[in-house]
Amino acid sequence: MVLADIVMPVMDGIEFSEILGKKHPEIQLIILSSYDKFEYVKTTLLNGASDYILKPTLNPENLLKTLRKAAERIPGFRLQAQNDVSYKAQLERVLLGFKDRLDESVFANLFKNTLYRLFALNVKDCLRGSTNDIFSVKRMVEDFFAEKEEYVVQVMFLQEEILCGVINYRVKDDEDVIKSLDEISQKIRRIYPFAFFVVSGNFSNMQEIRMFYQKNILPEIGKGFYYPEKYLYIAEADKTREKPKRFEFEEYTRELSDKQYEKALSMFQNYIQYLCKYQIEEGKLKNLTKNLLYNYLMETEKITGKSEELRERFFREIEKTQWVNEFTETFSRITGDLALLIEEGKGAEDDVIRHIKEYLEEHYQEQLDLSNIAEKFNFSYSYLSGYFSQTVKEGFSGYLNRIRIRHAMEYLSGSPLPISQIGEMVGYTEHSYFCRVFKKITSETPSEYRRRMKRS
Repeated sequence: MVLADIVMPVMDGIEFSEILGKKHPEIQLIILSSYDKFEYVKTTLLNGASDYILKPTLNPENLLKTLRKAAERIPGFRLQAQNDVSYKAQLERVLLGFKDRLDESVFANLFKNTLYRLFALNVKDCLRGSTNDIFSVKRMVEDFFAEKEEYVVQVMFLQEEILCGVINYRVKDDEDVIKSLDEISQKIRRIYPFAFFVVSGNFSNMQEIRMFYQKNILPEIGKGFYYPEKYLYIAEADKTREKPKRFEFEEYTRELSDKQYEKALSMFQNYIQYLCKYQIEEGKLKNLTKNLLYNYLMETEKITGKSEELRERFFREIEKTQWVNEFTETFSRITGDLALLIEEGKGAEDDVIRHIKEYLEEHYQEQLDLSNIAEKFNFSYSYLSGYFSQTVKEGFSGYLNRIRIRHAMEYLSGSPLPISQIGEMVGYTEHSYFCRVFKKITSETPSEYRRRMKRS
């Protein structure tokens, strides 16, 4: 039997039903869809589909009813109900938190020994993202423990990527269990170089299985990144871990906005070093590093001029690292490159400020404001405002006023033109404003200055 959606990429359910009906008429096809138009129903049924289910009405009862109906059309085939939930299904539900307790009456015939341990392997990390060999790894583990008749072992997949096993054994076999786990993990490591098994502490109450999974397995299973030479990690039974301290992101962005790039970079470096010592999960470490790096590159783009180019290169280098020592070396090199680029960029930016000053000297008579200059020199208004003040040690309008008043003083001392006209010539449209600015800078009004110059 095949269940297929009406809406699918490449080929829709109607076309699929036509091809399947011609090539494999013995296969029972059930179509799923959110559409209730009869044309869809009619077309798929004419093509050989055995039934049609609307998603809004889909529930376990309707699905089972449809499956039984389709099964009746298959000669010699009969659906058989499974009254009891399997051991593995119950274990999965408890480990994943969908159920609070194991049914001890069900497991009484399975777990007859005193002690338990959990072991787990992140298959996705082991295979570096590939899923081709996911079941071969599971078979290797199952085949290995099938020969250990003194143990009871249940192996299952959790969340599609964690291969987890429960071992029930006698107290006297505790040391031998560890040896067996070492043997199978070493065997798998020879084939898959990134395999990293985690083993929980032992416990005697089967109802503690979820607690040990959460406390021993989950916090440690992603740590193979930190142990290049280790393939088996035995978690401490009573180990508790505090959450990693939060990164002061607001302060980080503030330092970047204030152009305190060295301080921001130091914050960035210290936090990533802290996370490496804390041994945060590899994926989280890399993602956080890239996020903070992205913010840094965006804020410093005006200095480096290479935000996108650097981002692609740095992100690629980070993702390529396979062990923590490679990661720290790569991160150190990246931050070193950033520090050098910032240092070089500052010199380049000083040249930009010089060009802006030259432009103001040539165009001071025009109606200028910071937004005009920012647009002309391809800067954001807020960035240029802050950087101009920081570099020149004076605000933009104050600096422009000093240029204009300096030229006004030249006209006043060497030209008989009216004061109002001189104000307009140096860029002031309002006479009263020109006089106020002139007095603020020179401590004299334009008339007082002119009279004094004539006397001297």
